[in-house]
Amino acid sequence: MDIMIGSNVLRNTNGIVTAHGHEHVRIELGEDQASVLLTMEMYMPTGTQVAKLEKNVWTLNEGDRFELTTDPEGLKIVDTTLKNVVIELKAEKNKPLTVGQAKFYTSKGTLSEVTPEWWRVGNKMELNGIDMDLEGGVIAMPE
Repeated sequence: MDIMIGSNVLRNTNGIVTAHGHEHVRIELGEDQASVLLTMEMYMPTGTQVAKLEKNVWTLNEGDRFELTTDPEGLKIVDTTLKNVVIELKAEKNKPLTVGQAKFYTSKGTLSEVTPEWWRVGNKMELNGIDMDLEGGVIAMPE
């Protein structure tokens, strides 16, 4: 699966994003190859887990803090407490799946942010305009 994160094209991924050695985000396409299925854990800056989504179904969502909206082209998760977009995914036929914006914390409290121009993970990485073939592997965020 090709995924565009901000302005970065990551080709031939398996749809998994890892953080600190474990799976943090899994992006899949439905049987119709058009609908987006997201599995993702949400954390506080302290590293405390507050929500988990498994294939677009909440298995944990304390106080209904996070809101998922889906449409035929993608999905969006909004943090209703902080009033920000956690992640927004768009899928168009014959184009890379796009993460146009995101702002979430890892299990160790590292902030990951995506804008249309760049992808930043803590103070360790900022990517813009990268085009990389991952040869079927994961997208690994730096420690």
